[in-house]
Amino acid sequence: MILKLLKEATTPLHGALESKLPLLDAHLSQHTYRQFLHRFLGYYEPLEARLLAFPDWSALDFDYAGRHKTPRLLQDLQALGETPDAIQGLARCRDLPPLATQGQLLGCLYVIEGATLGGQIITRHLQANLGLTPSSGASFFDGYGEQTGRQWKAFGAMLKASATETESHDAIVASANQTFETLGNWLFPSFPIPISQSLSMALHE
Repeated sequence: MILKLLKEATTPLHGALESKLPLLDAHLSQHTYRQFLHRFLGYYEPLEARLLAFPDWSALDFDYAGRHKTPRLLQDLQALGETPDAIQGLARCRDLPPLATQGQLLGCLYVIEGATLGGQIITRHLQANLGLTPSSGASFFDGYGEQTGRQWKAFGAMLKASATETESHDAIVASANQTFETLGNWLFPSFPIPISQSLSMALHE
């Protein structure tokens, strides 16, 4: 129930973000790809610092520490020739979704973990078009590799169990949409769908 609700309610923002990303473009250059890795690092690093600092992980029985993506982004940038000083100097996002409650945490995780599924398609495209593999600059989108499907199912099972014990489903949905919106605003300054419009569309369908 919660997974279906989240998929339907986040479709406007999710679709808007996917439509703007050029990562599956046949003419994607390594320069453009590297620029997007800069932006993804600038979003994921501070977001994951907040996620890892969440005080009540034990209540979820979920090992997020083994899932965070910042190390993979750093690995990719270094593989593509970025120096530690250059990486340190990249801009970091400050407009992040709030993560004060368990419902907000679950909504954010839905977006972050769900992205690993689409990343499998991007990984194949990067290898075919740019010659990049998980070991040479494409580990972020490779997610958990062959374990990606299994890891998503494990997350889904945790979400279904936890959603019955935390805040209302509306709080989880709102957090997922806030995550899509803040990521979209960070990647694209004029992200097309305000969260208020997206939530209105979802709640009145």
